[in-house]
Amino acid sequence: MKREDVNDLAQFVKLDKLQNLYKKIKKNHDVRILTTPTEQTLLVPVKDPISGGSFYSGEVLVTSTIVEVEKTKGWSMVMDSNEKLSLYVAVLDACFEKNIFKDEIKELLKEAKKEIMKETKKQNQKINSTRVSFDLM
Repeated sequence: MKREDVNDLAQFVKLDKLQNLYKKIKKNHDVRILTTPTEQTLLVPVKDPISGGSFYSGEVLVTSTIVEVEKTKGWSMVMDSNEKLSLYVAVLDACFEKNIFKDEIKELLKEAKKEIMKETKKQNQKINSTRVSFDLM
């Protein structure tokens, strides 16, 4: 598991689990918030497969936070307006880099990855069940 995976996968961990780990980290280590959770909009670039050109398809609301845990910076950017989630993910990012509670973070991220795969499989089964067999018509 790489540090880049923290921002992607931690967004799918249940908030109460993230909050519990955050409290444990904050109790035992120096956590400083460098940039409070801030809402921003990002333009979504899309590449046109036919012409090869690119254009912006719209904007996405995100919340980003920068923190410092034991002199190591952590950063997060999560979808929608979610200040708590953004703060917790940024702290996990810094702790992952600093090797603080790294095994617990990895375990949470593995659970999230399993949950994502399970949901994807369930969604694919739903889509496949709607497949029309034109040979029967």
